[in-house]
Amino acid sequence: PPAMSHNFLITILVCLAQVYTLTAASKDCLNISSKTFIFNAEEDSFTNDVFSFHDCLDACLNTTSCQAFTWDEMSPLKCLLFIHIRGLQSCGQCQTGILPTQILPENTGCAASMDDVLATTETESAAACLEQCNARAECQYVTWYNSESEFPNFCFQVRDCGRKVPCYSCQSWQLNCLHDECFNYKIMDDATRNNHHSIENYCDSSDYYRPAPDWQGAGWYRMLPPAGAVMPEVSPGMYKCGTTAPGWLDGRHPTSLFQTISARVCFAGSDRDCYGEGMVNVTNCDQFYVYQLPNTPYCRARYCSY
Repeated sequence: PPAMSHNFLITILVCLAQVYTLTAASKDCLNISSKTFIFNAEEDSFTNDVFSFHDCLDACLNTTSCQAFTWDEMSPLKCLLFIHIRGLQSCGQCQTGILPTQILPENTGCAASMDDVLATTETESAAACLEQCNARAECQYVTWYNSESEFPNFCFQVRDCGRKVPCYSCQSWQLNCLHDECFNYKIMDDATRNNHHSIENYCDSSDYYRPAPDWQGAGWYRMLPPAGAVMPEVSPGMYKCGTTAPGWLDGRHPTSLFQTISARVCFAGSDRDCYGEGMVNVTNCDQFYVYQLPNTPYCRARYCSY
């Protein structure tokens, strides 16, 4: 198609800003009230040379490996910058945000379809652009052009990134919303659940006469030693993990922070690795995974760990 003039594109952007304006409720991505994470002084950092939540977000954006931040005006530390996210806890009047993922290399933007564009606005900083996206329930991605670009300080807010296109002096992010399951989960840590353990009569079902010692009904679970840390991605074979039909993940774990996938769990049988099956959800919580597990479809079947 013929190239569009700078002025014509600016006109389109201004029109979009007027048409695609939403008033939906905010998400818990950049402003989680009265909660913070566990601060590790050996890895995490802080700055008290900031004066607002917006400044704290901007500090995190400009700190290598920063994943989350907490702004607390009443604290002498003011702005906590977290390299790793651990354990959600109460913190009075503080405000916490999870840093969006920079999904594309610098100078690469999202070319979303018209249906996916929610707003285009002018903002003074990338932090302000992200805050506006956070205030729109459907907004998941932003591309922000800095003051040196062809579209100075323009902020594109979209549902889906679409195609990736080169752009001058721009950056693109995807919002990472707080996933409650990463902080509120049940524990699976029974040693007989490990893939090296042989047969027992356990089953992950509340209706069975001998439920597994660490089975607490359907819900989100984190696997911990001595059981193991993750569900195996290959079949352990029958008569393992303290049961007759051990369950294993038929697929790969999610690789992106706070990514949730739906996956099939297979239960190994005598003549095939997928004698029975069920669907689970798996969320990547940075240094561990959590699994949304239903009661197993039959007994004796149990989710395996290693």
